[in-house]
Amino acid sequence: MGKGCGVMQSLCLIGMAGVLAVSAGCAGTKRLRQENQQLNDDITRLQQENAELSSKASSYESELSRLENSRRELEAKLRDTGATVRIKNGAVSVLLPGAILFDPGQTTLRPQSKATLKKIAGILTTEASAEMVRIEGHTDNDPISKQKDKYKSNWELSTARATAVLHYMVEECGVSPTRVYVAGFGQYQPIADNKSKSDKAKNRRVEFVIVPRSSGG
Repeated sequence: MGKGCGVMQSLCLIGMAGVLAVSAGCAGTKRLRQENQQLNDDITRLQQENAELSSKASSYESELSRLENSRRELEAKLRDTGATVRIKNGAVSVLLPGAILFDPGQTTLRPQSKATLKKIAGILTTEASAEMVRIEGHTDNDPISKQKDKYKSNWELSTARATAVLHYMVEECGVSPTRVYVAGFGQYQPIADNKSKSDKAKNRRVEFVIVPRSSGG
């Protein structure tokens, strides 16, 4: 009787082991299926991200091409005026050296500069009529010396020069006042290192940045 019970117990243990093995096998299969599904989900997500990145890259290249075409067109129209046309922070910018516009330390426009400003205004009221225009004043890093009572720093001087240009463009050239605004950066956005007279001259400038209205300026 004891021997029979032992055999039965052994058979029961074997059966339980089989059940446990089957259960373990099912659990393993379920885990593998879950991992496989996760991998498929990851692949789908990465494919979507890749498609989005490709679309953005294509849009970026298209925008760069548009900006470069605009730059070349403006450059051709402003040839022999002393203006430089460049792409600046995703916008086309027309750069005029300060020496063309103003005498040293002054904010009154030189008479010789007005023909160039009228030419730029003509472009702003035709080809670029749908965009905002930011008129930026920039200086070198020399501190204000002769007119400290009038201009506390290069910020004030650069802003005053940009404002003088704005008034001329609006009052004499017919540019809409709803499309233009000024910014004075003083010495803090140099395009040269200010170590020589020629570098300082490059930094003294006014820029017309043509900003799409949707960008908010």
